[in-house]
Amino acid sequence: MDRPDWREIKWTAVFVGFAVDWTFSELVGLLVTLILLSLKGISVEADAPLPLDVGLALQSVGVLGAVVGGTVAGYIARRRGSVHGVLGSLVGLALSLCLYSTALDTGDLGFIVLNLIGAGYGGRLGERWRARRQGQG
Repeated sequence: MDRPDWREIKWTAVFVGFAVDWTFSELVGLLVTLILLSLKGISVEADAPLPLDVGLALQSVGVLGAVVGGTVAGYIARRRGSVHGVLGSLVGLALSLCLYSTALDTGDLGFIVLNLIGAGYGGRLGERWRARRQGQG
């Protein structure tokens, strides 16, 4: 596979994919957190750290958000969907590191890799979905 030229990057697709990923992850993550904490009988106002299973659920929602955002980026881009999906996820990663500025551990690095893989896969799906729809219409 040849290397992409930066002039081929559609930055609109990258930033829309990032926005979809971020919005999906934040909204669904909040909903999942509220549901899981209420099922456990833990107050939302509690200053205690999140239980591990809730943290794992949130990380999983983040990976799913990367797939969804990557799919949107790839669909908009039409070409090199994987690159657009990964770039959108990298924008989100950079923003997360700036906003939340927490120390990363090995588990976080694993989920970062999963996010990037999911975003690239989603980008490829979006690109193929767009090509299939244009071929039929």
